[in-house]
Amino acid sequence: MKTPELSIIMPVYNAAKYLAEAVESLLVQSFSDFELIIIDDASTDGSSEIAEMYDDGRIKLFHNEKNSGIVFSRNRGLSEATGDFIAPFDADDVALPGKFAKQIRFLKRNPGYGMVGSWVKFINGNGETMKGKWKLPAKPEKIPAIMLFRNYFVQSTVVIRREALPPEGYRKGYDVVEDYKMWIEIAAKHKVWNLPEYLVNYRVHDQSATNSDSRRLTEQDRLIYRDLFNALDIELTPQNFDTHMIIKQNDPILQTEILKRIEEHLKMLLLQNRKTKIYDERMLKKVIFNRWMKCCFRARSLGPSAIGMCLSSSLTKKHCCAG
Repeated sequence: MKTPELSIIMPVYNAAKYLAEAVESLLVQSFSDFELIIIDDASTDGSSEIAEMYDDGRIKLFHNEKNSGIVFSRNRGLSEATGDFIAPFDADDVALPGKFAKQIRFLKRNPGYGMVGSWVKFINGNGETMKGKWKLPAKPEKIPAIMLFRNYFVQSTVVIRREALPPEGYRKGYDVVEDYKMWIEIAAKHKVWNLPEYLVNYRVHDQSATNSDSRRLTEQDRLIYRDLFNALDIELTPQNFDTHMIIKQNDPILQTEILKRIEEHLKMLLLQNRKTKIYDERMLKKVIFNRWMKCCFRARSLGPSAIGMCLSSSLTKKHCCAG
């Protein structure tokens, strides 16, 4: 039997409400040379029975003996995959028909790229289009520096070249940010990009990761930033972490002291990168300039004191945004 070119890996845990729509969006893809590996993580809501309904030889269904979590399921899927390209896909999202044809064509034409994602539109639990969408237009050379602050890929959008996968697969212990961790590792060795098209409808509902327990998400973010800071030879102290999280958020900044903390934090990142050379210096300067400007805007209610601090900062000088 011919080995498929693409392996789509779909972990499933109690996703009966959305599973059929997700699976069917894959089966009608214009690119058909794939295997769909479904890993049922001991679902109790009939998800397995729904997966078994499909009479399509491209579907391979596996059952975990017990509920073992998302990282275990994703890695089991990787161990079963045979394709040259790997595509993780969540059981509640919906792929547009030309998704994989466009992405695999791109990767074949651009061998220096290890991974390509896309933009996404949001749908709700009923499949209705929401106002939200993620447009991710950054150029490839800028993305590693952006990921020092945020995840720049959506799990269900990406297609990965097999040889770009980290040897360990998804990392144990990173249960909510396992994708972010993997993208960072891939981007450290390969070019990555998001095709400038909306190729996935990303579902937002009560059980989705975007609505998970905020405390757990914060602790998982701490793991990610610990690793990123270690690479820059920076200790992730409680204050460093809090400051980085403030930069990442969009809430108003109401104290001059906090804005000053942010300025010093961003300067520290630039300084340490000059020493460690982890990121392209010009791209990191661009990213940090953009972050600083957003923080200054968030502090606009502080009036002249904030404006003066922003204008006088070395982060605002021309060299930070040149090119």
